[in-house]
Amino acid sequence: MLVRVRTNVGLWRIDGLDPQTSTTEDIIKKIAETRPNIAYDKPLSSDPGCASPLDTTQTLASQNITHGTMIHCRVDPSTCVESFIPTTSSSSTTTNTTSTGNSTKGKVRKQIMKDGTIKIIHDDTTSSSSGKDLGFRKGMLPLRDMKMHWTLSEFTEMDNQYTFKIKRQEEAWAKSVSLDSASCAGFQSYLREFNFQRQRFGFLYGTFLDVEEGEDGEGKTRVKVEAIYEPPQEADPNSPEGFVPLEDEHEEKVEELAKMLGLKRVGWIFGHPPREDGFQMSAAEVVMAAEFQLEAAEGVNPTPFVSVKVTVGTDGNASFEAFQMSKQCMEMVAEGALEVGPQP
Repeated sequence: MLVRVRTNVGLWRIDGLDPQTSTTEDIIKKIAETRPNIAYDKPLSSDPGCASPLDTTQTLASQNITHGTMIHCRVDPSTCVESFIPTTSSSSTTTNTTSTGNSTKGKVRKQIMKDGTIKIIHDDTTSSSSGKDLGFRKGMLPLRDMKMHWTLSEFTEMDNQYTFKIKRQEEAWAKSVSLDSASCAGFQSYLREFNFQRQRFGFLYGTFLDVEEGEDGEGKTRVKVEAIYEPPQEADPNSPEGFVPLEDEHEEKVEELAKMLGLKRVGWIFGHPPREDGFQMSAAEVVMAAEFQLEAAEGVNPTPFVSVKVTVGTDGNASFEAFQMSKQCMEMVAEGALEVGPQP
């Protein structure tokens, strides 16, 4: 099982968990394997504001944490440099009873990241001297290291776990979206200041209304947006998203205020420059939308959480369009099967 941890310094994916036996403490230990000096400003929590800390002694299943669930924490950025602990293998011989320990350290190099932090990088021990990855999949052992003999059915069964056949989702979970005109005018005012050449995002707060039964038996919901909250962010044309979210010290207050008003986070909105026909969303926007849906649904589950994009047309008028990522897209992002490449 995979759990995603959203922090103030990025998103981490923690794999190899068992929902019935693993606890929150196991997640902390797995994080410490690559970030041994990490210091938490706020503990692992179920909510973005970290107001509901997870019980470190309870199993993940008992806390409704399933595959793909997003949890949250705040950390000290200066303690998050990744490092890798070298493994030690031991071998023994039958001719004598002595054993020897062999360190399997790989080559280590330091890389200065864009934000100025220094990252310690180990060469992958599953790679050959020519740099070719020998693993069955990236980060996995070669087939022969897993087991010596494979049947075709065994190989096919395992390979299918990592293969996705793209399928169209016939119906969206949200039937329609209505937006507050004053909130939309406020959001696009920033975009117009820069002639829609800077990208920006915000969160939609409102309510889910009029649940109806669809043809597939799933509930169909109308989304009514009452307000837009724009968290701290910096425009960055070099970022895949076009912006960089910053730490939000008002996040808890925003959630509390929304709750007092009977509102909840029902979606997110982003603005972008005009694009060529047929280019709806970039890879980074698709991944970000799927991550928000996974967070809202607490895993790979149906959710009426919506994504709204706004841009300007050739006539100078702004257009708003609503989308939802399919369940398959959510699954692929949860599995890490979708990545943001060099081209949108």
